[in-house]
Formats: sequence, C-alpha cells, structure tokens
Amino acid sequence: MKSGSYTVPAIVCDADKLSQVAIIQNLGHLGVPVTAVAANPSAIGFASRYVNTRIVLEEPSYRAAYVRQLMEKASPGVLFYSNDANTENIARHRDELLANGFSVLVAATAVLDKVIQKDRLYQTAAECHVAVPRSIVVESAAQLLEAARDTGFPLILKSTNLAGGVYRFVASADEVGGVLHEMERVIGSEEYRHRDARLIAQEWIGQEDVELWNFNACVCAGKIAAYSMGRRIRSNRKPDGSIGSTLLYGRTAHNERILAANCRLLEHIRFDGIVETEWSQSISRPERIHLYDFNPRPSGNIRWALKSGAPLVEVYYRLALGLPFAPTPAMRTGVRYYKIFWKDTDFQEALSNPCLSRGQKAAILAVDLWGLIASRGHAIDIFDPWDLAPTACAMKPLLASVRRKMRWLFPDGAPHPDRRTGGVA
Repeated sequence: MKSGSYTVPAIVCDADKLSQVAIIQNLGHLGVPVTAVAANPSAIGFASRYVNTRIVLEEPSYRAAYVRQLMEKASPGVLFYSNDANTENIARHRDELLANGFSVLVAATAVLDKVIQKDRLYQTAAECHVAVPRSIVVESAAQLLEAARDTGFPLILKSTNLAGGVYRFVASADEVGGVLHEMERVIGSEEYRHRDARLIAQEWIGQEDVELWNFNACVCAGKIAAYSMGRRIRSNRKPDGSIGSTLLYGRTAHNERILAANCRLLEHIRFDGIVETEWSQSISRPERIHLYDFNPRPSGNIRWALKSGAPLVEVYYRLALGLPFAPTPAMRTGVRYYKIFWKDTDFQEALSNPCLSRGQKAAILAVDLWGLIASRGHAIDIFDPWDLAPTACAMKPLLASVRRKMRWLFPDGAPHPDRRTGGVA
C-alpha cells in the first residue's frame, strides 16, 4: 500500500503500553518518523530504535491538560491514542487538535459513550440484532438480587466502563453483599475513580460449549477498511480461578458470522478509528454468538493483527491524513499469537494452573518455545527481531511477575487450589 515515503510524524500516546510498542515498531517498519509520549522517562516504548522524539508528560493522558501540553511540546502529526480514557480525551478535543495541525481518526464523543458505557453498548448492539449477555445496572445488594432473578446465578458483577478484566464472579446469593462491597471499593479506588464507573450485573456465559474470538479493525464512517480476527485459545486466570481478559495464545481464522455482526454494529454507529471487539460463539450451535466487549482503540494484542497482514496502523495513518489507499490484502489465517515477554505470560499461566497435568504444562511450554523458533511467521509480545531493546526492557517486569506468581503459588509450601472454572465476562 505504501507509496513513496511518509514524512508526517506519528505521535504515539502512552508509550509504556503493550499496544503502543507494537504501533511504534510497525510505524518504524513503514519509515514513519515517530514521536513517543509517556509519563515515565523509562517507558518501554522509549527504548525502540524507531522513536525519533521522546516527550515526557507527567499529566495523566485522560486529562484536558494533557492535550494542551501535547500541542505545546509535539510537532503536528498523526495521533495514535491508547486506552479508553485517553481515546475519550482525544475525541473531546478533536476539533482543537485539528485546528492546530494534528491529524486523528477517532469516533465522536456521542459514539464513544454508546460503546464504552457497557450498559449502553448492549442496548446499541440489540438495535442492530447483535446478541449480548443480559446486563442490568445495579446500585445496591437488593438490586443485585433482583437482577439475579433475570440473569440467574452464577453471574458477573462488572463496571460499566472499565477494562473487561475488572469484574467479579458471583456464584450464589450468599456472595452478593461481599462481592458488591469489593467491586465498589475497586471502582472507587484512586486508580479508577476518574472513570466515574457504575456497576452492572451480567449474565454468565459458561465456557463448556463456547469459543472466544477477537476482532481488530480500522474503520472509517462505519465501513471496515482493514481487519483481522482470530480465536482466543488461552487467556489469563485470576487467583480465584476465573478467566481474565488478557490473551495469552491465539490463532487467526475466519468467522463469517462474527464478521457480519461487526459490520452491522460498526455501520450502525458509524464508527471511526481502530477498534477491538470480543465475542463468544457456541460450538454446538454456532449461530449463537454474543458480543461481550467493545474497545474503541488499539487492542493490547494489535501485534497479532498486524502480523496477520492486516495493515491497521498504515490504513489509520493514511485515513487520518486524508490519503487514498488501495484495497487492503486479506488477513492470513493460522497466524499465532504468543504472550511470552510481557508480565503475565502464557508459560507462567500454564505453570501456575493446578488444573493442568505435568504433560499439559510441558505441551504449552513446547508450543511457546516453538513460537520463538518460528517467530518470523507469528506474533510474539514483546518481540521484534529488528528492534530488541523493548524486549530487553520487558524482561525486568517479567521476572518480577514470575517472582510474584511463585509467591502466590506456594505461600506456605502447598499448591494454591483452583476454586472454579472460568467464563466470559
């Protein structure tokens, strides 16, 4: 797709995040000058050899002052936003950014409200015949018990607008009061207070008969310009045994039903920008699919989509600048994703899962080792053979994570029991 050289710089927000490192490296391969922005001067993205300019902004990226400081310190270019809060902040100041020479492709704030607020997302999805888990906003234990009459137990208690992994499993009515108090404490914590989250009770979709899918795309005015999709084979597990939201191992594949549902939803809301959606599909009844998360920004595993041949970053860059682009190549199927060098990893999860036999753990370790050997054709976070400094930086938090995992595994010399199986949150 690339024609000539790209001279307009790209400005990558929150360069300490997994998604942003992949974006920086992809931009570097395209020859785009990169400005990386982070609050910490030791941000992992700053280590990339593809970064031309490093800007330290201590102001949190969700605040209005962040945008003002960004415009003061960075030369105009194409903005790549990071998490939900940063995306909302960029969207609120879109007109001001454009007036000052910056380029960005981001959904309008009214659209973001429909998809970031999960209670509204599920209503919006239903409008275009996309199935979602039943979800009810709750503010008290009495309301949670009332919601359970509709959803049944077990259920999920989760926030309306935080990351998918911020939830708690409610197995029975006896757990309602304790879990509600815990989630109120979580959403009111210093880390999340600025999001003004509420709580919703959500129907639990068990994993006995489902496959989980990820869909990544670059979208303009509701039309998908480039996409990649794949099946989530392994995700992280929480200390209580429930499934988290971090992808550890996956493989790209086509799924016409999920593609069609994404097309309907994205066109219905006329979405703009990079997006990730997450789905479950029944194995025995494949017509039964559910949307369970919508992330209106780059996914943490965007490296997987890029490795499959979907040029999401380049298409976004060109669309933001108003440049034409040729039809994008189809994604390649069978491309694997391995999370090996960044915090909680596939092999760590395998070693700490007491439900797995030694043979199963050894098989997962062998798969991850093969991924390293065959890395040219697959995606590994964080690993780029042409830019190894971020991988070296990732080793320090990885080793710290391994030590924490070992302390959790053997607090008193005995293995930690796995209390329950996981599901879709």
